[in-house]
Amino acid sequence: MKALPKLIAASICFSLSLIAAAETPPRHQPNILLLVADDLGYSDLGAMGSEINTPNLDKLIAEGRLLLDFHSAPSCSPTRAMLMTGNDQHLSGIGMMVETRDRMFANQTIRPGYEGTLQGEAVTLAELLRDAGYKTFIAGKWHLGKLPEQQPQNRGFEESYVVLEGGAANFKQTEMAIMPNYSATFVHNGQPLSLPDTYYSTTYFTDRLIDATRAAHQENKPFFAFAAYTSPHWPLQAPDDYLKKYKGRYDQGYEVIAEERLAKQKKLGLLPADFEGKAVFENVPAWNTLSDEEKRRSARTMEAYAAMVDSLDHEIGRLLEHLKETGEYDNTLILFMSDNGPEAVSREKAVSAWVEKQNFDNSLENIGRPNSFVTYGPAWAQVSAQPGRRYKQTIFEGGIRVPAFVHFPARIAKGVSREFASARDVMPTFLELAGVEHPGIRYQNRAVVPPQGSSMLPYLSGVEPRIHGSSRAMGWEQDGSAALRRGNLKLVYAPKATGKQWRLYDLSVDPSEQNDLAPQRPDQVKDLLMDWRQYAQSNNISVDKHGVPHFPALVRSADKAPAL
Repeated sequence: MKALPKLIAASICFSLSLIAAAETPPRHQPNILLLVADDLGYSDLGAMGSEINTPNLDKLIAEGRLLLDFHSAPSCSPTRAMLMTGNDQHLSGIGMMVETRDRMFANQTIRPGYEGTLQGEAVTLAELLRDAGYKTFIAGKWHLGKLPEQQPQNRGFEESYVVLEGGAANFKQTEMAIMPNYSATFVHNGQPLSLPDTYYSTTYFTDRLIDATRAAHQENKPFFAFAAYTSPHWPLQAPDDYLKKYKGRYDQGYEVIAEERLAKQKKLGLLPADFEGKAVFENVPAWNTLSDEEKRRSARTMEAYAAMVDSLDHEIGRLLEHLKETGEYDNTLILFMSDNGPEAVSREKAVSAWVEKQNFDNSLENIGRPNSFVTYGPAWAQVSAQPGRRYKQTIFEGGIRVPAFVHFPARIAKGVSREFASARDVMPTFLELAGVEHPGIRYQNRAVVPPQGSSMLPYLSGVEPRIHGSSRAMGWEQDGSAALRRGNLKLVYAPKATGKQWRLYDLSVDPSEQNDLAPQRPDQVKDLLMDWRQYAQSNNISVDKHGVPHFPALVRSADKAPAL
């Protein structure tokens, strides 16, 4: 008899749970989690050939669809503009980085499309998903404009914890900026944000994402979460436990590590087994020509970089575990990518007087710790980019071909995709997944530009054999360099690297862009140049009468910018 009250109570609780379940209708719209690393190279994940420990991301790749031919813009904010609009960045105002504009053309009138900030002609992915009932939030780096109307809370994000600029120190310290005369503005929904003393960027932003996804779960609303991590962007800093893991790992030097990665890529099937290419290093000294002190410092910087990537993987693992605990994991499409190739500029050398003035401690034993300010330079950047050529802020593959994958077993079979795709395709993919139509040429009584990208969903779901047609061309332009991709052929104009001539590469056999085919295939060059001119005209790219990108993109009397 004593058990009867317990049975009654249990029955009442069970009945109440059924009532609650009946009052909470099942939700069919999937969640969307966009994970973006900052300056991560193509080969920097374990599943992409790296020696860095990235078990959480590797597991997602093993269960998802690896996108081997996925491309970004050459640098940070242009890629973010692509993600938010589905368009070439010149159509939304970011044909030029705002830092380039401020540094080189502060008192000059920039041609429309090159303002360096997201302009009103763009309707963002966040705005459309918010309008469709999604909870929208971002944590991390914004880099699309600092004025109130340009900030994330006014571009579709209901909850935002961001640094508005291109980056900041990863620990809370006296100097949070990443270059002289450059602010680090942290805001929560547009209001100043005070960072805790325990602040470490990757952990802090993950905590905010966990809080936001929990709130969406409690409201039974689908979410769009933009995890805009600042790792592994410089300054290279990581908690001590991660730094210790890589102590001495890079003492053999960059050539050895690069060849190890290429060998692993062949073993994993990411490169053809008969690939005979060697690691390409441009404009850097051979490791054996460095002094012992130079070797030690160089190896320590790579240790700090690896520690940041390891930490990033761990924090993403925490976020995934939270989604599993709340029951949201299986109903969440996850897309991971880097915003561009690895950073190559030795920033601390470029601003050495500022580094000294700010009392950064770049002693050997403090590299990677709070108040250090280091980058890892062009040699290690080329390791990160293997097998691609060069790095961030270039239109070579090392600058624009980035690690990427999609994970959503409910609709996407695991495997490897060798189809060309780009950051422009992300917005159409997410909109189709959510069942949301783009408004076309008008949104809330203003003219907008429809997305140029294509949804990857039909291909990823096995409905269509391709993402783009074989004749579809895509171009890139940054700071006077340009490229045009159609099929496996890539046309390249990079005056600072290869001279003022168009070069032609066949990426199917030459992923390192070493063999210029232009002299042997003039007809193909001419054909692709016609595509480039058309692309430039359609995307408001400033070119001269010969079709060569015009930099600086200043307003000239002869300019007639295409209407947006």
